[in-house]
Amino acid sequence: MVVLRSDLRVVDSEKSSFRALQLAEMGVAIAAQRGIEEYDNILKQFPINDIAFAEFEDYLEFAPDEGFRVEIKKEAGRINPNHYLLRPTPENLNAMADVFQSWGIELSEAQEIVNCLLDWVDADEVTSAAPDGAEADWYEANVGSLNYPFNRAFYDVEEMQFVKGMDVVAAYKPNWRNYFTVRSQGPLDINDADANLIAVAAGLEEMTEIGGSEFSEDVDEIEGFLNGDSESGSYGRNGPDGVKDTNDDTPIDVNLLIDELIRLGAPSPEQLTGRFTASGNTLRIISTGIKGEFQRKLEVVLRNRGTNPSIISREEIFGK
Repeated sequence: MVVLRSDLRVVDSEKSSFRALQLAEMGVAIAAQRGIEEYDNILKQFPINDIAFAEFEDYLEFAPDEGFRVEIKKEAGRINPNHYLLRPTPENLNAMADVFQSWGIELSEAQEIVNCLLDWVDADEVTSAAPDGAEADWYEANVGSLNYPFNRAFYDVEEMQFVKGMDVVAAYKPNWRNYFTVRSQGPLDINDADANLIAVAAGLEEMTEIGGSEFSEDVDEIEGFLNGDSESGSYGRNGPDGVKDTNDDTPIDVNLLIDELIRLGAPSPEQLTGRFTASGNTLRIISTGIKGEFQRKLEVVLRNRGTNPSIISREEIFGK
């Protein structure tokens, strides 16, 4: 009898865990619909027995201990290295070099790192701007690997760490991974990116000192521009309430931002135009299904939602 009760508890747990996964899938399906916004309450279907969330209206019928919560984030809030390296025009290569310069790396060294990144993604075995780049012979001699470079686009930001010169980047900017994505379609979304990321993409100094924790005056100026001036009736991208991802958000025009960046000393408008967009179309949907004490979390990257949607990646997230 004791064994039977134990088996029943295991079955019960498995059913609850599977139900939580189903609810997470339901949250993804709803968030993927055209017209659903980050602030819509339908994305917050908390269990009705959770008093902390009793204020949210129920749109769907679940058991009292069931529900889901969904976040929608724009993937273009980070810099996509593939966007620049797979189209290696002088403007695009300068854009990548500007990223590294904004962290304090000297121009010549920044350009060398960019050439190494370019050799990693291009299909040939010719070293870019020799001897600055790095093809298979360099990796074989210095790393002992016969498999580098991959000669394709980066599939994951983690792959960038294997490129010659990225150890230098890590020394200047240990958290460099937080600035990149490989899942957006290209330019940085100015209505989602943080002010310091916009500064980095424009090649402006990010910190007051290398390795420091205080943002530069340029970043503060960009932050002020993005937030607007409520006293003069200019509310910025977050609208009158000043809160991101609410229904009064007001997108900022790219040309207005470029004018501000030029004022701060960024490159010419011709160089900046291809680095920014006012609306990225790649979304990261994070959906957590809840069944009693069980939670399952899914993360889906979706492109062209509502028109011709395509799933870029789908994975279950554990331990977060």
